[in-house]
Amino acid sequence: MHFSSIVKLMSSVGGGPMQRIVNEFKKESFPIDLVNTLRPETWRSLFSKGTAGRILARLIGFGGFPVHAFFSALKASAVETAGSPLKRPILLVTTNPFYLPHLLVLTRPLHRCGVIPLMYDIYPDAFEAAGIEKKWLSRFMTIANRWMIKHADAMMYIGDVSRSSAEQRYGSHPVTYVIPTLASQAEFRDVPKALPPALSEWMDGRTIISYVGNMGILHDIETLERGIPAFLERLSPEQRDHVGFIFASSGPGDARLRKSFSNVFPDNIRFTGPLPDDQWADLLCRTEVSISTLAESAWATSIPSKTYSAVAANCIPLAIAPANSDLAHLVQSAQDGNNLLIRPGDVDALIAIFERLLDDSWRDQLHRNYKSVADANDISAYLEKYRDCFDQVANALPDSWATIAYHAAKRCFDIAAAGAGLAVIWPVLLGTAIAVKSKLGDPILFRQMRPGLDCKPFELLKFRSMANAPENTDASHDGERLSDFGKKIRALSIDELPTLLNVLRGDMSLVGPRPLLMSYLDRYDNIQIRRQWAKPGITGWAQVNGRNALDWNEKFALDVWYVEHASCLLDLKILLKTISTVLNRTGISHNNSATMPEFMGNATKG
Repeated sequence: MHFSSIVKLMSSVGGGPMQRIVNEFKKESFPIDLVNTLRPETWRSLFSKGTAGRILARLIGFGGFPVHAFFSALKASAVETAGSPLKRPILLVTTNPFYLPHLLVLTRPLHRCGVIPLMYDIYPDAFEAAGIEKKWLSRFMTIANRWMIKHADAMMYIGDVSRSSAEQRYGSHPVTYVIPTLASQAEFRDVPKALPPALSEWMDGRTIISYVGNMGILHDIETLERGIPAFLERLSPEQRDHVGFIFASSGPGDARLRKSFSNVFPDNIRFTGPLPDDQWADLLCRTEVSISTLAESAWATSIPSKTYSAVAANCIPLAIAPANSDLAHLVQSAQDGNNLLIRPGDVDALIAIFERLLDDSWRDQLHRNYKSVADANDISAYLEKYRDCFDQVANALPDSWATIAYHAAKRCFDIAAAGAGLAVIWPVLLGTAIAVKSKLGDPILFRQMRPGLDCKPFELLKFRSMANAPENTDASHDGERLSDFGKKIRALSIDELPTLLNVLRGDMSLVGPRPLLMSYLDRYDNIQIRRQWAKPGITGWAQVNGRNALDWNEKFALDVWYVEHASCLLDLKILLKTISTVLNRTGISHNNSATMPEFMGNATKG
């Protein structure tokens, strides 16, 4: 059986790369939503207010969001999959906050959603890289990570180096994907001017070198702090007039640079703080060179997402990072990319690169080189990998709460309705049995093995409506065997009444695709076989939309549609329409035959 998924992408802060994933999938009507508590604007506003604002933002994300995420998972399982028994809710969970994946894996038996940790940051690795080393904390989190990876439904990393480092320390998962936090080139096409006029005017005629995003303790700040003033010092006044550095950043590194550069080349350095999305996109589109940094100790951490955005916006990525990091590999993936990687602390190399970047022809060549990198790393190129991961997880998940409730309610209704029906119509059953015995002889009941749920065979019971078949007779002679008596009980659907016993036994349901012949199983194509993913029924969506007047392809298409959209309301609708269909005696016979001709198959399985 093949299940589809609805995905909840969970991160305490919205926007950014997470929102891009959602936007790309929604272009194709894929059921995915972003669950968060802080809007990007709120997050940027809090971070721009110094230490107190950053602490408040962390508390909101760290304390409140995990509770919100759990109840969102419960809602997805208990409510949002209602009416879609083949859908499975999946949580793509970022490490924001860092213990969120652990919590949702731990509570999986309660919410019954698949959980895929998206390892954006890995702890305690990040703490240790920042110089925060507590043996008890590292030991506890190492055990927690090993347990979480073992019990998650799949793992997703955003860099090969970060994956390798994590797997060496915590172990691997059999279903693991590496999908970077990519950007979309389409996002940076036809971007309107949104920057403040004064800043925009200052940028005109300058080669803009920007830093966008957080500057935390895992970033190399010192190299920039020493290298930028030294570079500007070497330039003539005329050259300086054509160079500009912009920091649209936040965090302790931003505060440090603001202080350090407060009286240094004020006409060449601008600090804007975090920018709204429209201004952020405008800045990247007008940036020639985008800087990303990682401290030497942070070699195993992931690529800053802003680097992919910069490449998508046709910026030249310049990285101050360890040579064995994912960030270094990205910068080196283009021709001449080696020239744009600087080891942390190598101020002379940074100055040399800045000086060379003043050469228009070299910048033009770099733009062309990184166009292929942008194409290869566009988010649209990775959607199939996401789908593959979601499909693997969905097919291994247990039923959601909504699906469990649907099947339980349907079974209770089947038992109650079939039991009540048999109690009421037993005189009709007795009279029909006597009539069959008199008109057609033995046996009274037609018994035949039919495929049930997941193709498992069961014995179907019906009143016999045809004379016994001579040997070597196929379905083309059914019309000759069908007597007037048989036609009458078929027209009134009386021949179907014994199948209520199949319903009571659990072989069938009142509503579902009609059970056909065992021999048809090998003739279905990959879509038609989906009709076996539901328990067969006495009546179904095909029966109330044409019955035997439809051809096989039409009937199977209706059956598959029912399987993929089944719900209590749809079942009730089918039962009500069945009454009308029986009373009007519509669709009893096929166009060219008293009964449906044999299905011979018309497609090749993939």
